[in-house]
Amino acid sequence: MSLPTLYELADEFKDALENLTELEDQAVVDTLESLEGEFKLKSTNVAKYIRNLEHTLEGIKEVESKMHQKRASLEKKIGHMREYLRHNLEKSGVKKIDSPEISISIQKNPYKVVITNEKEIPAEFVDSKATETINKEKLKEALKSGIEIPGCELVQENRLTIK
Repeated sequence: MSLPTLYELADEFKDALENLTELEDQAVVDTLESLEGEFKLKSTNVAKYIRNLEHTLEGIKEVESKMHQKRASLEKKIGHMREYLRHNLEKSGVKKIDSPEISISIQKNPYKVVITNEKEIPAEFVDSKATETINKEKLKEALKSGIEIPGCELVQENRLTIK
């Protein structure tokens, strides 16, 4: 026989509360204590499972962070080594090296634009963007003060805390 789920226990607890008038005083107390004990135990176990998942998530984030740092370090090292090799090939005037394992060559990149002073660039080469954003903080303050604003509402939700 499987144990009832938290969802089933919550329904039983709710049903018992609704049917209190049909039971005698001691029977009401016994029923509620029984259901409440099971409900609290199941809720505690679910909360412990959530906490366990949160700790697992923190460990994964920590590993991801370390891997990101390691990747960034390797990318930086590769960049420095490429620049070192390119610089020394150019310095020595060597454009290409072929070997059975690898081929190295110096090639020209496509042209790129380097902007030295944005203010001097003529207007015909400047694109403008107009963006609009809704200021939720202003909306919240106005709604809190009782002003009705079409298209939005002030909502307060519940959250679960596990300590």
